[in-house]
Amino acid sequence: MKLGLIETVRVERGKVVLLPLHYKRFKESSELLGFRLELSQKDFEERALKEAINKEKATLVRFLLTEEGLTVSSRECIKRKEIKLFVDFKFKRSYSLASGVKTTFKVQESSLFLKRAKERGFDEGITFSQEGFLSECCYSNIFFLKGRTLFTPSLKCGCLKGTRREFVIWLCKEMGMEVVEGFFTLKELLKADEVFITSAREDCCRVVQVGSYRLKEVKGKGLSERIREVIKWQEFKGQKAPES
Repeated sequence: MKLGLIETVRVERGKVVLLPLHYKRFKESSELLGFRLELSQKDFEERALKEAINKEKATLVRFLLTEEGLTVSSRECIKRKEIKLFVDFKFKRSYSLASGVKTTFKVQESSLFLKRAKERGFDEGITFSQEGFLSECCYSNIFFLKGRTLFTPSLKCGCLKGTRREFVIWLCKEMGMEVVEGFFTLKELLKADEVFITSAREDCCRVVQVGSYRLKEVKGKGLSERIREVIKWQEFKGQKAPES
């Protein structure tokens, strides 16, 4: 398999959701890998809208950039309301200069783990850093809430620099919440008031079970649902990406 850079966006109601964040990451990642991206943000948006299967219903559009050029494909986006996570400490992420980049190699590795998780009746799987700390899921970042503090693994745990991860951190800080990026154990996750994953697929999706452990039930409207509503209805700072 040749090295390639992947960027997946969701097109819904005729718009590319969180467009600036996706384009920013795609451009920065292409420069890091030494690939030439001949698309402006406007071109990127127009290509995504053109390739979308259905511009009103949710569609995932996948950009693949290699040394040979750019290819774009799309598929239906099936959103989930809640998921169960498989746990396997053998599946590790390593931190490097490019570990936060969505490459073909990382995606291939994730697909193998996701297949294993689904064979065991789960929707996703949790990965860990080389030191045994929480990293991310197969195709998503992970967050957990304790009181008024939101926790998510540090990028040094080898996780992807996700667009929703960036948005959620920015949004929760704007809401006056404390957000901690660090090194956390599975035991800490299981004691949380709420656990959710973030990705382009559904923005936020609540986790109800980790391995055989059923998580604490969230009463009323949880943080993940409130974040989804913000992304859906609120203009995101004039569609400008938050400052890194």
